[in-house]
Amino acid sequence: MEHLPEKENEVCVSRRTLLKMGGVAAWALMGPGCAHQMKNRELDLSKMAASPSFRPHGTAAFVKKGETGTAYALFKKTLEAATDFSWLTRGDSVLIKIALNSAHTFPATSDPWALNAMISILKEKGARRILVGDSSGVESVHWTKERRKGSSRSNCQKAGLLSVIEEARVYPFFFEEGGYDAFFPGEPQGPHHWKEPIYVTKAVTDVDHIVYLCRVSSHVMADITSGMKTGVGFLREDSRKALHCGGEAFYSMYEEINTIPEIASRLRLVVSSGTKVLATFGPDNGHVTHPETGLFIASEDLLAHEMIAYAFLLYNREFETSIFETGVTGHLTRIRSLINRGFVSFIWEDGSFIKTPTMPLFIPGNIYAHPSVVTFMKRKGGIPGQFQFETVNAPDGSSSLKEYLTRRTAPGSVV
Repeated sequence: MEHLPEKENEVCVSRRTLLKMGGVAAWALMGPGCAHQMKNRELDLSKMAASPSFRPHGTAAFVKKGETGTAYALFKKTLEAATDFSWLTRGDSVLIKIALNSAHTFPATSDPWALNAMISILKEKGARRILVGDSSGVESVHWTKERRKGSSRSNCQKAGLLSVIEEARVYPFFFEEGGYDAFFPGEPQGPHHWKEPIYVTKAVTDVDHIVYLCRVSSHVMADITSGMKTGVGFLREDSRKALHCGGEAFYSMYEEINTIPEIASRLRLVVSSGTKVLATFGPDNGHVTHPETGLFIASEDLLAHEMIAYAFLLYNREFETSIFETGVTGHLTRIRSLINRGFVSFIWEDGSFIKTPTMPLFIPGNIYAHPSVVTFMKRKGGIPGQFQFETVNAPDGSSSLKEYLTRRTAPGSVV
């Protein structure tokens, strides 16, 4: 399996991906759902009222490229500004849910350095038993009742994460290894878009707390994969198919996974390392940036984390990525519905290309209008009355990055 390149800013696309894209393009020429018919589905927020009591708080730290000597202290300071860790009693168990969609290296998967730092901090705060786990995306790991394809454990090793887990003497946990019956039927809280129970790993019920350790990355279907989409890794393969067949509800459905009571009651902290960013295409391949000023992001609130991560993703697209690369990806994302249909048909091999519902296009403008974010805000009663964006240090040399992030995360601002 091919990995993200070591060389910065190189685009890496596997031959399998190219073949699939070619097949999707052929379907696009034959079918009615062509790219030019896709419309900008950015939602109008003017009809959504503000919720004065809703004041999400997110923290970030600016980390200079190559400065690893002080990074641990900065990472810890970011986490401590986001939470007081009062939820963690000495002796508790914690599941660190990593992003392990494939065997590709960071930023296609979680940052091994950040994982090591997270484990050290949790141990210092009193965690007794720490599990680190995920179940990779169905393109590389697809375990059903009848067959087994791929291994999350192998992906974890190739991505450089398993050695960190083992050297830290904590427990690697890969959800599919428990078997098809090691998942329970969950249901999101309140009104939701899932038409059937969501089968979730029982691992979430075996710990006291859950921490998401994400990455900042583009996603060809969702546009971003960070905190809100992390919960997909908890799902059994049949529930993942239901998600990809959700059509217009796709964005809302992956956000709603995080509201399943067994997850929501344990989710304490959402963290991302943005020292590298997968700025285009994604979730496994694309243009990798290594900005002069990277970002650590942490929040107890999924929305706050998502807004900072999304703003930083857009910054990397705008200032760290060539027009050619963003242009190529832009054309591909406009046929995301066709790509998703090809994906479902290829993975599940059931001839479901035509039956898979159309997935609407979202083009970033006001990032609060992303459908997953809108779903989250509706549940909270409206647009945040205030977004509390805290930085624990100042960016070296220029304040333009901080100004960009502040402007992008301001509720209701169109930039």
